Amino acid sequence: MTKLFITGFVLLCSLFAFGQTEEGIDILNGFDTRFAVLDSLIFHADNDSAACRHSLLKGELQPAVTADRNALDSAINARTDAEIGVITAQTGLKFTGQTYYRLDNSLGIDEDDNGVSRYKSKVQAELRWYPFQSAVFKRKGRIREQELRGMIDRLAFDKEELGMLVERQKEVFRNASDTLLAGVLLHRINNLNMLSDAYLYLLGNQNISSDDLLQILNEKAEAERLLATLPAGLPAAVDLSSPSGFTISVDTTAFLKKVRSTQADLSTLKLQMELLETRASNTSYWTEVNAAPFVRYSLYTRPSGNSSNVDAGLVFTIPVSKEFSRKKAALRAQRDELAAQESYLSTRLIEAVKAILVDIDRYNRAAIGEYRRMDELKRYLEIRRTGYDNRVGEYNRLARMKEYNSYLLCCEKFISFQYSRDCSIADLQKFLTDTSILEFCRELPLESTITNEVPKTAVQ
Repeated sequence: MTKLFITGFVLLCSLFAFGQTEEGIDILNGFDTRFAVLDSLIFHADNDSAACRHSLLKGELQPAVTADRNALDSAINARTDAEIGVITAQTGLKFTGQTYYRLDNSLGIDEDDNGVSRYKSKVQAELRWYPFQSAVFKRKGRIREQELRGMIDRLAFDKEELGMLVERQKEVFRNASDTLLAGVLLHRINNLNMLSDAYLYLLGNQNISSDDLLQILNEKAEAERLLATLPAGLPAAVDLSSPSGFTISVDTTAFLKKVRSTQADLSTLKLQMELLETRASNTSYWTEVNAAPFVRYSLYTRPSGNSSNVDAGLVFTIPVSKEFSRKKAALRAQRDELAAQESYLSTRLIEAVKAILVDIDRYNRAAIGEYRRMDELKRYLEIRRTGYDNRVGEYNRLARMKEYNSYLLCCEKFISFQYSRDCSIADLQKFLTDTSILEFCRELPLESTITNEVPKTAVQ
């Protein structure tokens, strides 16, 4: 009772102090003008834009086709086609020849030789075919190697592009959030300016303690610091009457299934494993064998007349080691290592996804809580406004302004939670390369949560 009496006495003194001077009257009139503006914002606005977040599902979270990316894909395709062309152009045919002239007919001639075998010069031409170095040997497998390398290269650029997309999308969310937040902050700072002027006046007239003023100044400084971090020149909010937004649920089962099948790092590992398996299949004993059938034509010039002959045969080199089998085993060991990496990475990715889903659920619940509080505060402000208009009870302008600031502060938190949740949704996009995360999301208007229990919204 004593505390209430003292508080009431101080308020009466404050009101009396305001009414004693022209400055005090101006401050009171400023409060009334400010209340009219706030009432218009909260109760009588014709549109809903200030503390509202537009539907996320109307946006886009997927890489757009750009001229640069088309050019890059074309370059990769051209390189792959060129490398395949090298393989298909390999005939395995080699043409060789030789010619020489004997400087001394007596050299190299046996004493019993009658000269029949003597020749002045010789010309030889030979055509050899190396089938194991031609396009007919392991053609399909060697072409597949080049195709896989091209696919791996494209995936690397897909991952980089996706990361840039997510950051750009977060910037879009940030700009939208900053616009809303700045609008609400400007109103709250204006209210705090009114309060600080009033408290300074009361302090000068020794009708209030310095602690009350210090609290207001600290709150004002904090709000101004937050506003200073936002882009300059953003307009003040024109409507705070119908803050709206959404909770977002994610179809976790379908999303995780898609992640396991298409995530860039996992897909790259799968392609690398296929590449190693293909290389192992293309590695065989015959790749180490050098066997070439040939046809040779020889022409001899002799003192007694020219002669020629045609020879056919097979030239071959056969390795006597198991090097090819060791190479094959090494390739398959590398593949097994990648398989282990895939399993490890898959587990880590699922853990990362679940952590983001937990964040989404937390932000959803926080947004729901703030939304309900905003609804309660709005109804409270309406009751208080009606009471003030009818002069029911004591009319304390300082307390009333703080009530409006409580509503504005709630709006700020609400906007922040919606922004953080949208950024978490964007983070989920990092796990998808060819599909928008929005295909796995479902929005629930926050208006529907007013009378219901808070749902677990992040996961279905």
